Amino acid sequence: MRRTTGAIAVVLVAAGLTQAAARPPSRVEIRVDRAPLVMADGMAAPTIEPEIFGANARWIDDELGAWDPATQAPAAGFADAAAAAELNLIRYPGGTVANFFDFKSAIGPVEQRGCQTSGGFAAVRFGAIPGARNGFGPDEEEALVSAIGAKTMVMVPSINQTAADAADYVEYMNSPSDGTAINPNGGTDWAEVRAANGHPAPYGIKTWEYGNEPFLDGQRYWRDEDQQVRVKQFIEGGWSRQTAASVTYQNDDGLFSGCDLVNRRTGTGAADQAYRTRYRPIALPADATAESGPIPEPVLTVNGVRWTRVDSLAAAGPSEQVYRVGQADGTVSFGDGVHGAVPPQGAKLSIEYTTGRQDGFLDFVRAMKAVDPKITVCSGWGKAEFVDAMGNRPYDCLGIHSYTDQQGGDADGAYTPTELYQRLMSVSDVPTQELTDLRKQLGRYFPDPRKRPALAVTEYGTISQNGPTGVSTPGNFTAMQMHNVYETALLIGQLTNGARLSINSNLNGGPNADPAKRDWGNILGSPPGFGVTGRALSLTLAAPMIGAAPRKVTMTGNPVPPGQDYSAVVAAATRTNDGVQLLVVNRSLDQPVPITVDPGGGPAVKSARRTTVTDEDITAYNNDVAQPVQRTTTPLEAKGQEVDAELPPHSASLIELSYR
Repeated sequence: MRRTTGAIAVVLVAAGLTQAAARPPSRVEIRVDRAPLVMADGMAAPTIEPEIFGANARWIDDELGAWDPATQAPAAGFADAAAAAELNLIRYPGGTVANFFDFKSAIGPVEQRGCQTSGGFAAVRFGAIPGARNGFGPDEEEALVSAIGAKTMVMVPSINQTAADAADYVEYMNSPSDGTAINPNGGTDWAEVRAANGHPAPYGIKTWEYGNEPFLDGQRYWRDEDQQVRVKQFIEGGWSRQTAASVTYQNDDGLFSGCDLVNRRTGTGAADQAYRTRYRPIALPADATAESGPIPEPVLTVNGVRWTRVDSLAAAGPSEQVYRVGQADGTVSFGDGVHGAVPPQGAKLSIEYTTGRQDGFLDFVRAMKAVDPKITVCSGWGKAEFVDAMGNRPYDCLGIHSYTDQQGGDADGAYTPTELYQRLMSVSDVPTQELTDLRKQLGRYFPDPRKRPALAVTEYGTISQNGPTGVSTPGNFTAMQMHNVYETALLIGQLTNGARLSINSNLNGGPNADPAKRDWGNILGSPPGFGVTGRALSLTLAAPMIGAAPRKVTMTGNPVPPGQDYSAVVAAATRTNDGVQLLVVNRSLDQPVPITVDPGGGPAVKSARRTTVTDEDITAYNNDVAQPVQRTTTPLEAKGQEVDAELPPHSASLIELSYR
């Protein structure tokens, strides 16, 4: 098939020609039962919490402009936009970009803060981020969420941090300051550090997450390439040999300096050269245990010649090719030309070594809860293989990332808007099915619902991938109306599977002085000004459902769009003493779908209305120039206990039936 590659902003009439001759569907009967929704694991769906409206923040560059360092307050326009988007939860310090985040370098006077190492996205993976870009630390995050009436959940990095570091983080955020400067857990009293930084009262962070997407090869870091080995390391900690042969990363055998773990160092010719390994601690043969098995000696070479590790350089002669390691901090030190030889200028330095013992999920949870037993700690490996590997060992929560991959084209060229839309809708049931399957799996390991880990969606959206010819999705694809429909369908799946919280990816795009280059594919637009996106308008249709529990929804006559493999309508519903709330998506590209809503008994419906988010153009999105994607509210006529409505094509709607 020949595909066009011209401008993508076409109106629906042009975009939907392939379905123009389709016969309008017959009426869909939607019944909302009075009984609670019973989920796949046999549990009744829980009450919908305000935390379903969450977003993933990224700490770098003052949270991409959301924080104003001059006023030490949210940037102009942010609070109003966040209120309009009904943000109730922010995940901090983020996902991939925060994989090496060190909270201890992000507190205290901004001008005194140190560097960080990037996990990717906002800077090259392993690259150094200078202290000047490290102004949005935990205290600034709490000031921001306080200003908008939201809460924070914290992602604790699992790569460069130990369980003790995580416990320190919990202590800084949650422990009371009693003025003694004595830490009952030993070491620095981090509550007193927080108080000295001007924040005497604890923040009381309730939800924490260990790690971010360790199941992805691009985020395995020190862990093994084999998934079965890796998930065990994630859970229990362990050891791993680092060599030049890494399939995923370059330079795992390199020596580095400071926060820069991407640019390997070469010899300087100077005395007392000192570097660090990419991962730490370093394990030595004497550290071997039954669990680790034999640990080989590190292999360090200078210009291809192997040097010898010694415990001390003091006894070495001037020409002896020796080095020493600092196990805990991963340092590698050379001599001064008197005690130990000096690597010459420009010399290639390489070290093959074992890192370990690295702490795992169980270690982190134990240490964090020793500080605050009331916190919830979610696993950042929210996949079936983690559930199987954990078995019936208790844990609080499964942190799930609900994404689908999207390509912009194939070998024939870029997809048309119609093709892009249909491909997006065809996978919009996949994340819901994954949640359903995880519920069933957890039910098998935890027959007692009181002990069953909760589901938390800690990121969701799409991941744009280049197609076979390098064709990516179009600019601001994730801001388009087609994407709003997709995201609302995912939210419906989360509600019907009892997700306790929902974190959308992401909070806002980065600042850009050129309005044409601003990123609108998030909950909020880019600064300056921010702005409420069509995504936020669509997802917050569910706001009236907060505080109620989902009810069983039964549909008959739900059509399948011609030539497609997905049903047109997906829905979730709640009911209160005041009436029924039905969140419903019409995934049909070009056909309105007539529906009849039956509340399943109860008082007569006194009034009803439909609030809808859509635009006739599936590629439309809100920006600085225009805001085509808006809400419209239409009154509906009640007929006893039933209400008829029509769902516009490619739309998200909330239908409210009132008994009053």
